[in-house]
Amino acid sequence: ALKGTQNVLASVNSTDSVERVVLTSSCTAIYGDANECELAPNKTLNEEIWNTTSSVSHQPYSYSKTIAEQEAWKLAKAQDQWSLVVINPSLVLGPTMSGKSTSASHDICLQMGDGTMKAGAPPFEIGMVDVRDVAEAHIRAAYMSGASGRHIVSKESCTPLKLSKMLQDKYGEDYPLPKKELPKWLVWLVGPFLDKTMTRKIISKNMGHSWRADNSKSKEKLGMEYRSIETSINEMFQQMIDEGELKRS
Repeated sequence: ALKGTQNVLASVNSTDSVERVVLTSSCTAIYGDANECELAPNKTLNEEIWNTTSSVSHQPYSYSKTIAEQEAWKLAKAQDQWSLVVINPSLVLGPTMSGKSTSASHDICLQMGDGTMKAGAPPFEIGMVDVRDVAEAHIRAAYMSGASGRHIVSKESCTPLKLSKMLQDKYGEDYPLPKKELPKWLVWLVGPFLDKTMTRKIISKNMGHSWRADNSKSKEKLGMEYRSIETSINEMFQQMIDEGELKRS
């Protein structure tokens, strides 16, 4: 991520016609683990906060997004040709153009529908936003003259169980959607054996914690109006059925 950002902005610096750059960053450049929300002002993440806890060995994806965005701001301040506007999405979900995806939200949706979470969903809360809203935020950031700085782009926080409840009426009879939440102690005990990336440190810092972020800047400065997460997850789930990724139980 760092090298890619450097390469793109080097090209921008050599192109006189570029006046603005819109960077896709992430809310993970603001926080590393969900328990950090409790330390934020009003226990709510905002654009002034930076992720200072992730590293190469702990939450490396979040670390890469953080240092890439920091480098972008450094390079932006070193010149006066173009301005930088940053979009910081939370977990992105919704239908894809290709029908196939390797995203984290895709994995969550798949595990809800294929029986992986039948015994219960992990007590994991995170911000979520529709992919089409993220795309719109980028367009608005590019063309609205007053756009500047970072923008948290997120509709609301959800858990896998909350998502499952949004799917129950339409899909509950045909797919093994989770109907309860697993206790944190059980996930802490067995999680690392089922998924090597799910360390006990990650479980401790992310399971059972509330996630809150202030999206008011994206609404006020970019004019964003967000789609409902219920619409997003239903369209995503149906697409996975249509593509043959999910089978009736």
